[in-house]
Amino acid sequence: MLGYILRRVAVGIGLVYLVLTLIFLALHLVPGDPALLLLSQGDGASATPEAVERVREQLGLNQPLLVQYWDFLSGVVTGDLGQSFRTSQDVAAAIGERLPRTLELVGLATLIAVVLGIPWGAWAARRGGLVDSTTTTLTSIGVALPVFVFGSVLILFFSLKLAWLPAGGFASMGEDPGRHLQLLVLPAIALAVGFTSVIARMTRSAVQEMLHADWVRTARSLGLSRRRVFRRYVLRNSLNPVVTVIGLGVGTLLGSTVLVERVFNYPGLSSLLVDAVTARDYPVVQGVVITIAVLFIAINIVVDVIYGVLDPRVRR
Repeated sequence: MLGYILRRVAVGIGLVYLVLTLIFLALHLVPGDPALLLLSQGDGASATPEAVERVREQLGLNQPLLVQYWDFLSGVVTGDLGQSFRTSQDVAAAIGERLPRTLELVGLATLIAVVLGIPWGAWAARRGGLVDSTTTTLTSIGVALPVFVFGSVLILFFSLKLAWLPAGGFASMGEDPGRHLQLLVLPAIALAVGFTSVIARMTRSAVQEMLHADWVRTARSLGLSRRRVFRRYVLRNSLNPVVTVIGLGVGTLLGSTVLVERVFNYPGLSSLLVDAVTARDYPVVQGVVITIAVLFIAINIVVDVIYGVLDPRVRR
């Protein structure tokens, strides 16, 4: 098992290096001068040559390409992602401030989706009939429902009509734990609806396929109870594709929380990215993209390890 984990980690490190290289090349292969693009305001006014040269020096674009590449990789390894053009704040510090908020939101949404989606899908597959048809209909609606629409409905119903929960904002856990949790509930639910539907649909399909396997009939003919066969064998062997969906879904949520954060005025990593893109704050954009890419790869490594635990054949 240790050798399998080390192989997956080695592959992940290679992927991180490839992603960093692609991000670096994206800056230097796009047409035009990046410094001039950063200074352009879209109103037809051109930046002065002195200002362009200052930005080129700040970005290190006046250095040879290999030197820039080495400085870029060294900075990422040491956690030096540069400084924000807009606020002059250290990019790593800005990401470090926002990232835990997004991870908390994504983590709670994932917990809700897994706790509800897997039992729901397994129950629908086992019961069949009306339960299965209803599940298919509801999960289709959940997948198709835009998150910003559902988020707005949650605010209208639970905040404005019932006044049970605040409409949005953020409060630190250290300063006000109760307020912090209240502000986290609605955005997490809005984010979890579509994810729950995807997990439920995948679990339903996997369990239905497994229920018709020959070895299930063999286990029943040996005298094992239907419930024991289902819980101990069918459900466990159905989890591999579900784990894949969960891993991909968590990675996708990391980069797609922007709508939820905007609707609920939640200051997370995606909001930082959108603000940086709007302000042409290149170091922040680059730092956030690197962070999301590394986290996505790390999540996939964890999924591969879970694969190896659930199915020993994967390790070979």
